[in-house]
Amino acid sequence: MNPKPGSFKVIVAGMLWRTFGSKSAGAILLDAMSASNEQQRMLAGMMLVKAGDRSVVLIREAVESGRAGSQVVRLLADLGGPGARAVLETLAAGKPGELKDAAEQSLDLLERIDDL
Repeated sequence: MNPKPGSFKVIVAGMLWRTFGSKSAGAILLDAMSASNEQQRMLAGMMLVKAGDRSVVLIREAVESGRAGSQVVRLLADLGGPGARAVLETLAAGKPGELKDAAEQSLDLLERIDDL
């Protein structure tokens, strides 16, 4: 079964993001995280998580510019590390809303993982 063109674009963007750190590829992945297509969201999330710390910087920039949704914020729990935790703590201390809730849930998850 061939992937849909949109999914193919997300896969290619993920490879370009991981390999070269292409800002336009990163933007495609962030856009795909808010797509209505579940497959595109899943692929974009996997590609962002595989890129590790590089994606933390991308997500932090998206949060600062107001382009990040709660799905993107939740990826920070999967990425882990001090950079991801710092972004989550900043969001959790911010204004009430969807991003704050996602950040609090993600921090709770990271704390549970630390306790294991």
